[in-house]
Amino acid sequence: MNGQEREKAKTKQSIPLWGRLMMVLVLVVGVFFLRQYIYALEEERQSQGSNGLEYAPSVSSDHPALQYFETANPGRDIFLACEEDLTDDGLKDLVVVYHNPEEGRLNWMVALLNQGNGTYVITHPTRAPIENQAIRFFNMDKEGEMEFVITGEKDGEVGYAIYRIIDGELIDLFGEDMEDCC
Repeated sequence: MNGQEREKAKTKQSIPLWGRLMMVLVLVVGVFFLRQYIYALEEERQSQGSNGLEYAPSVSSDHPALQYFETANPGRDIFLACEEDLTDDGLKDLVVVYHNPEEGRLNWMVALLNQGNGTYVITHPTRAPIENQAIRFFNMDKEGEMEFVITGEKDGEVGYAIYRIIDGELIDLFGEDMEDCC
């Protein structure tokens, strides 16, 4: 090696200690922020329903089951109507949250159980939240019938209840503070 080649090799290898420490620090900080970014993406993905927390959309006003309900119960104000196969028979059922103007400040909820021939069995009504109603369907025991949670509020008091169809009726499995929001 001649003098010029030795000088080039020396410059390539002689990064000062503070320079090496700075590169390590930049690398550690970069990895930290990358990790935070990945966690934020995962949290956003989960909040968008991939973990089962997405609320069911309301069906359109021309939905056959909703029209069936309106024909059987004229004059009701419908707040929310969401469909899912609640009975595990391959047919979409409908949960309806409504208000009867003649009853004051009470809201009700029924399920319309699809019979497959254009008719529905309407369950007995049960009390429903007064404001901000939302329904989320899920399968608690991962078998057969679906359960659903209804949430809502009344005068700032929030509550929820979990229901399942058992023997053709809406059965309240458990909940919290529903008496305060209905």
